[in-house]
Amino acid sequence: MSPKFPGSSIGIVGGGQLGRMLAGEARRLGYRVAIFDPDPESPAAGLADRHWCSDFSDRNALAEFASAADVITYEFENLPAESLTFLESKVALFPSPEILRICQDRRREKAFLLQRRCPVAAFCPVERAEDLTKALSLVGTPALLKTARLGYDGKGQVEVSEPADLEGAWHELGKVPAILEKKVSLEAELSAIVGRSATGALAVFPIPRNFHREGIFDYSLVPSGLGERIEGIARAMAVEIASALSLIGVIAVEFFLAEGGQLLVNELAPRPHNSGHFTLDGCVTSQFEQQLRAIAGLPLGDVSLRGPLLLRNILGDAWTQGEPDWEALLSLPGLRLHLYGKRRLSAKRKMGHYSVIASSIQEARAIDERAQAILRSSR
Repeated sequence: MSPKFPGSSIGIVGGGQLGRMLAGEARRLGYRVAIFDPDPESPAAGLADRHWCSDFSDRNALAEFASAADVITYEFENLPAESLTFLESKVALFPSPEILRICQDRRREKAFLLQRRCPVAAFCPVERAEDLTKALSLVGTPALLKTARLGYDGKGQVEVSEPADLEGAWHELGKVPAILEKKVSLEAELSAIVGRSATGALAVFPIPRNFHREGIFDYSLVPSGLGERIEGIARAMAVEIASALSLIGVIAVEFFLAEGGQLLVNELAPRPHNSGHFTLDGCVTSQFEQQLRAIAGLPLGDVSLRGPLLLRNILGDAWTQGEPDWEALLSLPGLRLHLYGKRRLSAKRKMGHYSVIASSIQEARAIDERAQAILRSSR
């Protein structure tokens, strides 16, 4: 793999906030940026040298896009894998579309994890109505019925508290392929984000402990405070997964820490991850720069933590009382604000995030409480 040095063109399929942050790191390092996204107002487009505003299945536009890039990557999973395979036939593309095929379908993902002997919550595929009885007998309740594809931020899943709830949940999801997964009693949630280069070099970022609200990522604490045993197991599993996939790029491995201390793999995301946004301010090398280094064939960067921090998502709810008081927010010590340039506001939409770097997690929490009070109030 020949290195792609600054001045080369990085193609990014998808123009959301992850693409925007990757584009920002690419521009900082002197790369040109091409974005492919059908949304004319995609957040990443404003940082691109050129934006292909076309459907993800438009082969003519894809071919033109490929001719303008020296290497291509993607920023989310809900893409037609065949389009990425087409791009890969024209120009280097990482991570491999085969990795995408595994990670964008919960059935394939769970099968892969079981092959690698990675522990997961009990589950059973549900392809048709006849599978419901079998799934109940194997998994039991309480459980979650999750669509096999296209689920994110709590979407595409329905809680099944009692056996009688399952048929209704199946209909609510549209009777599409799904998995029934045992609902786990949790002690904590955490993630391991690992970068891997074409040479097989690996670097695992510090482990964040993650907190969710209504199925949507809310905030993270780094260090996690969960102890070296748990963090060590998470790092080892993430490295095993990245190596088994022959990954070139960055992958996030989400974990459940079940009651009793068992660590279970929840999901994989073959790209930078919301829980890794802390690396933009908190690490020597961010997850986005690491992705860029890996796909460009450059050495992986130092992932050392600069200091304890808290990362908090900002959803569209923050605008309920009008424009947030950015002046007050930015006056808080150690707070770094990132807004994604999205024009359309909605209550649960991710509009940005902030990180608070402090001398301790306790101090970061205290500053975060002040920040949350500001965002709850009107200007």
